[in-house]
Amino acid sequence: MTEPSEMIAWLDRRIASAMAWLDDHGKGSKRPRPQHEIETKEYDIARFEEIKAAYVKALERRESAP
Repeated sequence: MTEPSEMIAWLDRRIASAMAWLDDHGKGSKRPRPQHEIETKEYDIARFEEIKAAYVKALERRESAP
């Protein structure tokens, strides 16, 4: 099983990558992509953040267990 801390780091990189894409290609950029592509990236970010929160919670529980 992948260590939670490694998974959290991976999720952070994925979130940062998707946010950078939105900065470059989102609604306010000079060369925006089609709306469905922007919505897909926004959805991806939300899901990655949701998964990250679950991993952080699990890691905290693991560390506080006797």
